[in-house]
Amino acid sequence: MTYNEKLAFLSVTLRSFEVTDFSLEMLQGITLADLLNISLEKDKKVAFRAAWVFETIVLKNTALLKSVLPQFLNNLKKQKNWSCLRSYTKILLFLTSKKNKEYILQNEIEEEIIEHSFQWMIEPACPVAVLVNCLDILNNLRKKYPWIHEELQAQINYFNEQNLVQP
Repeated sequence: MTYNEKLAFLSVTLRSFEVTDFSLEMLQGITLADLLNISLEKDKKVAFRAAWVFETIVLKNTALLKSVLPQFLNNLKKQKNWSCLRSYTKILLFLTSKKNKEYILQNEIEEEIIEHSFQWMIEPACPVAVLVNCLDILNNLRKKYPWIHEELQAQINYFNEQNLVQP
């Protein structure tokens, strides 16, 4: 399947599948690496579908993430589509959670995740879903990095002052 055929598949074909059916087999040759590449496309709708399918498949079978984890982490620097970042942050939420028994993240990787989470969170355009995921990611890492607690508290206070968070 050519790259354009992969884009077309993600544009149209997915409508005929249930979310529970998502698997690598259903993608007819589109790989997880392809999905990550396509998630960086300028066409926001296709990029979102690629990120969403990637998220759905790897969170259903987290062992699949191993082969593309470096590419996924590298994409964090490049991803600007908020809809895709929602899926990306859900995966980061898994990676930083107690449920993750498969992947030990190096300190440098965790520090990058922390930096990205704070950066996304303070963006005025950050959607609520991404914001909440970032708060949860940072909360997951606060025991290992105690300074996060104070920064998170300051950020939450700022959100409250700006009426960005309703009790």
